[in-house]
Amino acid sequence: MKTALVHDSITQLGGAERVLEALHELYPEAPIFTLVYDQKLKEHFEGWTIVSSPLQYLYNIIPRFQWMLPFIPIALKFFDFSKFDLVISSSSVFAKNITVPKGVIHIDYCHSPARFLWSESESYVHDEVPWLLRPIVKVFLTWMRKWDYQKAQQVDFFIANSDNIQKKIKLYYKRESLVIHPCIDAEKFYPSMPKEDYFLIAARLQIHKRIDLAIEAFNQLGIALHVVGTGRDEQRLKNMANEKIVFLGRVEDPILCNEYSAAKGFIFPQDEDFGLTPLEANAAGTAVIAYKKGGALETVIENKTGIFFDKLEVESLKDAVRKFNTINFNSEDLFEQADKFSKDNFKAKFEYFVNEKIK
Repeated sequence: MKTALVHDSITQLGGAERVLEALHELYPEAPIFTLVYDQKLKEHFEGWTIVSSPLQYLYNIIPRFQWMLPFIPIALKFFDFSKFDLVISSSSVFAKNITVPKGVIHIDYCHSPARFLWSESESYVHDEVPWLLRPIVKVFLTWMRKWDYQKAQQVDFFIANSDNIQKKIKLYYKRESLVIHPCIDAEKFYPSMPKEDYFLIAARLQIHKRIDLAIEAFNQLGIALHVVGTGRDEQRLKNMANEKIVFLGRVEDPILCNEYSAAKGFIFPQDEDFGLTPLEANAAGTAVIAYKKGGALETVIENKTGIFFDKLEVESLKDAVRKFNTINFNSEDLFEQADKFSKDNFKAKFEYFVNEKIK
């Protein structure tokens, strides 16, 4: 079958992009349709056929994808799937909202229903929108929720990236789905360095990632913390941090592997839809301290591959760090857990699902 892949945007290298890489390995001839494509990542995706929307012209001038929200419904209409038999979308926001011709099968791998429309609409308006524009934005988001729901009804089959997201697909879209967990690339993450006396966070530096909570906790504990990643919240976080908090920016996978491997523990303080970084840390021989909610409940085995803290409060995280320092984690348990989420497992399950549905 002639296949096309669709991805929200290619502007960063996160968990969704690792899934896209696995899908591209399954369907190497498939072009990737995306709203915008950051040319800074061109080398990483060398040899891929990437088709961007008309929003690309605007993004090349003003690389702020979040400002393009009002134009996304129109931009998606420019994609032409008439020459394909199968379209697979990888969606955290609106990739699933494409229109495919009658007779073309559309499978959506859902990383999450758009958070700013559904689960975090109020906080999005409060944190991201100037107060004068909030009444207008609220009306617009109400319209977008209706549009998002209607487009979700046109998807033929949903795959959820976790039990957590399966429940959200059912809650917000009233649709059934199958869970296929995303994958890590075990060839890129392995024990490569001896342990050092620091903890690690690797994430986009955005408000909802709650890196501020970790920085405040480690400021008070007086323990070293390395922060990998960039984002809109970067300057505020740097202003909070003492001299033991080190910001490394965006790093390539070999350096990230070394950071995972040498870290005493990995901190995962956010309520994530799934979250691959704890598993990457496990693959590199490092246990995890995670907030006890969301996708972490499916990846962290308490007292075996990591521990949880119950409240998004500084004291709760500090107590977890103290407890973590008393536990000796077995490396084999960490490797075994990471191996469950291997790329080969993901590709086999995904290919089996597709073959079953297109018989």
